[in-house]
Amino acid sequence: MSTQRPTRVAVFIDYQNTYKGARRVFELESSFVDGQIYPRRLGLAVTQLGRAVDPTRELVAVKVFRGEPSAKHSATGQAACQRQVRFWNAQALVEGVTRPLKYSPSRWDGNQVVEWTAAEKGIDVLIALAMVTGAIADEFDVAVLMSSDTDLVPALEQVLAAGKRVEVACWNGPDRNPRLVVPGVNIWCHWLDRRWYDRVADRTDYTVDQGIPPTEP
Repeated sequence: MSTQRPTRVAVFIDYQNTYKGARRVFELESSFVDGQIYPRRLGLAVTQLGRAVDPTRELVAVKVFRGEPSAKHSATGQAACQRQVRFWNAQALVEGVTRPLKYSPSRWDGNQVVEWTAAEKGIDVLIALAMVTGAIADEFDVAVLMSSDTDLVPALEQVLAAGKRVEVACWNGPDRNPRLVVPGVNIWCHWLDRRWYDRVADRTDYTVDQGIPPTEP
């Protein structure tokens, strides 16, 4: 007697986009930790939601992408980022991927730069590469992307062209995050409301050395 193979789900998270989106949609302003999430919990949440139409779904990977501050511009920020990513990588199925932030001068005092602005560069490319190469290598059956970055639409199209299914996830509150749309294709959006955010929220202060790795509650 044959048994049905589970539907393998891989979740790809644009972390900064997800963090800022949660803060805006749910009006979170009390602390900088508001908006942080546990990537594994988010992966399990969208996998669970997908079982409404496909009860065989099984989470096989959660890949999280974020920029990393430089020690020169923010030693505290870099240390916090590294602690957070180490914690992600200690969780089952989770892989944190970083790329250095790019800094540009934003304020001068005479000939001296006194303020810099940091921006992520290349994160969308890393996400696209991971999604497309994973699809070609048959690492998953369904790719779920948590991002509102329209630059990633071509990656969704290429995953579809490789014969895989794609879905997206977005925060849903008083002011929804815009969802990604693939022209001519009806793809499922997992709208995650405040209840779901509270389930996956990570309120750890990574700027503080905890001494031991934090434990996901």
